[in-house]
Amino acid sequence: MRALLARPGWLGSNDGGQELRDLYGQQSASFAAELLNDFALSCFSGSLGNVAIRSGNAPPLNRKETPFEFGYVTWVVAGSQRLTHAPHGMRMWADVLKVLLQSGAPVNSEDICGYTALHHAALHPRTPTELLRILLEHGANVNHQNKYGITAIVAALMAGHCGAVDVLMEFGADLTIPDADDDVPLKNFVQYGPQTTAVVTKWLRKRAGEQAPLDEKKCGFCSKADGGNVKLKACAACRSVRYCSTACQRSHWKTHKLTCQPFNAENTVTLKPIYKEYRTMMSTADLTRNILGITPPQPERPSRGTQRPISYPKSVIIKVQVPFAGTSPLLVYEKKRDFVCEVKRADCPQDYDRIMQVIREKGVGGLKGYFAAELRSKDELVVKVGEILAEQPF
Repeated sequence: MRALLARPGWLGSNDGGQELRDLYGQQSASFAAELLNDFALSCFSGSLGNVAIRSGNAPPLNRKETPFEFGYVTWVVAGSQRLTHAPHGMRMWADVLKVLLQSGAPVNSEDICGYTALHHAALHPRTPTELLRILLEHGANVNHQNKYGITAIVAALMAGHCGAVDVLMEFGADLTIPDADDDVPLKNFVQYGPQTTAVVTKWLRKRAGEQAPLDEKKCGFCSKADGGNVKLKACAACRSVRYCSTACQRSHWKTHKLTCQPFNAENTVTLKPIYKEYRTMMSTADLTRNILGITPPQPERPSRGTQRPISYPKSVIIKVQVPFAGTSPLLVYEKKRDFVCEVKRADCPQDYDRIMQVIREKGVGGLKGYFAAELRSKDELVVKVGEILAEQPF
């Protein structure tokens, strides 16, 4: 391991990088928190009262602990990922992190493989997003590259840590930086799954000064986010803008009416759903993460395509996936998988070709697109293809 670390420059996967990753993972698997010194253990456990910096009892804050050379800021992040239960007064990682950084602990301290605390925070979905924000607000280098040339945004994409992706993009993460294998995240972020893709594309549009329908799950007038006591409802005409109340919808109408596009014959296609039983539906990215143990196994979410809605019409936001080539059936479903179907070209050739063209030209990777739709009966699905929606997290 030390021989690999001693090599100058970055390590590509075929130049010892993958071997080093494997060794790093194997060695860190035997980590025992009880072997840490008192101060590092207090950082790890989030024990604010024991992080006695102001009393002069703390070691030098630039010191690194264990052969992995974790700085104290990194120990705070590591504890937030691993410690699920602790006595009262512990697990106060955000407060401990602020105290350390305000007292001069180096925010960009590297471990033996060049990972900073920000890298470690991005690597695990269990890390509270608040910790990443604190690190960045205190000067963490959002584009720092580790021994493999990987930045924190790539680590977050690999882990499927959407909260981390969101904060990193907010603080200017650069998607054009190649790693040691010459992989560029701007070119391949779609492969990490629909959840992270939706976050990245939202920020790419923001940086370009652009917007797309349903870019964010918030009220189109007051910007209140969906959740808790806030229940958003879509505009009944276009289904592309949501509101938290009738009052907000009325207040926004003067602006919204300029862009509101109701369903009509010119901007819609009519598809014939074919229902069949699907055992499970999971993105390739999520399946890979589960196999590798990056994220905990998720319960299987069977499709319920055969349990067709009993009331019509039903407004839905759908995802349409087209074949890589040829004219195989389209796969259509909504987020909860209450509605899942296929669409065969033979049943509606012109409309099949039209939605296929829209997705090829404007969809995610030319293979999938999101649309407002109305299921008018079990055999009639009307899709508004004149307005493709922002990437959704499913």
